[in-house]
Amino acid sequence: MPQHEEPGKQRVVYTIPNMEQVTVKKNITYKTVDGLDLQMDMYYPPDFQEGALRPAVIFIHGDPPPERVGHSKDMGQYLSWGQLTAAWGLIAVTFHHRTSERLTKAYEVAPDIDDLLSFVLTHAETLGVDKDTIGIWVCSAGTTFGLRAALRGVPAYVRCIISYYGLMNLQHLREAYPPEIPAETLRDFSALYHLSSRPGEIAPLFIARAGLDYPELNESIDQFVSEALAHNISLSLMNHPLGQHGFDVRDDNARS
Repeated sequence: MPQHEEPGKQRVVYTIPNMEQVTVKKNITYKTVDGLDLQMDMYYPPDFQEGALRPAVIFIHGDPPPERVGHSKDMGQYLSWGQLTAAWGLIAVTFHHRTSERLTKAYEVAPDIDDLLSFVLTHAETLGVDKDTIGIWVCSAGTTFGLRAALRGVPAYVRCIISYYGLMNLQHLREAYPPEIPAETLRDFSALYHLSSRPGEIAPLFIARAGLDYPELNESIDQFVSEALAHNISLSLMNHPLGQHGFDVRDDNARS
C-alpha cells in the first residue's frame, strides 16, 4: 500500500479473482430524513441470475465527522469489501448513515441502521436477498451501532456477526465522551451490555483484533470476548499481533 495514498482511497490489501467482474447497483435511497437521501450500494456475484436469492452481508461503517460521512460507502475500503464479498458468491450491501458526533446524536443514527435493515428485508425479493440469511459486518466505531442492531432483540435473520477492531464497551471510556451523555446511553451502545439478553440465540461471532490498536479499544474487545465465553457463545477470535487499527487497508502483509 503506497504510503502517500489518501486514507479514504485505500483498498483492502487482500484480493481474489473476479473482483472486478461483480455487478454493482449504486445509490439506492433507503431513507430520506431532513431532506437528506441516505443511500446504499448492492454488490452482486458475477454469476448472479435475476430472480435468484443469495445470502447478504451488510457492512456498517464507523462514525466519521459530518463532512465525510456521506462518502463512507464510496471509500476504497468498502468498495473492495463489497467486491470481495460478491466475488465469493454473496451479496454485499454498503451504505452511509448519519454521524453521531461523539454520541450526542446516537439516537438519531441508530434508526438509520434499523431502517436500512428494514429496507433490505422488505425489498429482499426485488433485491435478490435471502432475507433469512443475513451477515452483519462492523468495524471500529461502527461496532457501536452495528452490534447494537445485531444483538439487541437477537433478530433471527442475523446468521453471523463479524467485527474488525471494534469498540465493544463505551462504559469504561466515560471521559472520552461529552459529560452530558447519560450513562444509560453509553451502556445501550455498548455491545458488551447486550450479550446477556438471550445469549443462547446470538449468531456466531467472528472478531478480528489488531495487536497494535488503541489500548482502550483492545481492552473493550478483551472484555467482550471474556463475557461471550462466559455465556458459551459461539465465537472465533483472530488476533493480528502486528496489525494496526484498520489493518485490512493499512498493513499489506501475509497476516492481513
